[in-house]
Amino acid sequence: MCQRIKYLNQTQNGLLIRCSHSENYQLSFKNLNFNLTPDELDSFIHFLLKIDVSYWEKEYENSVFEKKIPIPTLQTNFIILIDRYELSELICLLDITKKKEYLTYKDIRYPLNFN
Repeated sequence: MCQRIKYLNQTQNGLLIRCSHSENYQLSFKNLNFNLTPDELDSFIHFLLKIDVSYWEKEYENSVFEKKIPIPTLQTNFIILIDRYELSELICLLDITKKKEYLTYKDIRYPLNFN
């Protein structure tokens, strides 16, 4: 394993790591993977924090898609769609200033037997 990689945060569906050599970040969330510079990461965080969830859910209430919140990309024919829970988790994943918390049994998605 590379000694230059530092794990910054992890959620149920994502992981944020930083390379101390290049100073860049790698964000993996569900089936998405982002390689970001520090400035790009800051811009992405600010963009996510400004999203008006109620507006987008109202705007796309008649959409055939289950996920209503768009994240535009530079590629004009590609938009990432997420729902309010994914947005919340993504914001938590990117909040590297907060104290780390332990997972509870509710965060584990497989059958548990309490003996």
